[in-house]
Amino acid sequence: MNYSTDESEAAPQREAEVGSARNLFTIGEIAREFEFTLRALRFYEEKGLVSPRRSGNRRLYSQDDRKRLEIIADCKKVGMPLEDIRIILQAEGGNDDTSLTRVALEKAIARLDALEEEKARIEQYTREALTLIESLNKKLTEKAASVV
Repeated sequence: MNYSTDESEAAPQREAEVGSARNLFTIGEIAREFEFTLRALRFYEEKGLVSPRRSGNRRLYSQDDRKRLEIIADCKKVGMPLEDIRIILQAEGGNDDTSLTRVALEKAIARLDALEEEKARIEQYTREALTLIESLNKKLTEKAASVV
């Protein structure tokens, strides 16, 4: 038996471990896939939202971690706070607690309501901007006509 710790022999083993049926993913792969910074991924781990395996000093993310990160990414896109994300992850994690699922649903609905209100404000601001543009265009047209 060869108990060599030669790095050239260890590298294929690590690659096989990470790539075996794509069940494990490195922090870099996950960061690129979800457009998270490495710091954000470490933060989510620190907060207990994901629990990647360790292989030496490398973090290896499982399919379950990927699913959790996908939920985190979706929640972050719509501006959900971390505590709401935690509740949604708990509800999505196969937990049969109906009251927890209900709370998660209420959090998601509340965020949707806030987004709808924000959308209405933006639409109002857009109408106001268009009115201003029309007024300025009219003023320029009148000045151009009076010069001729």
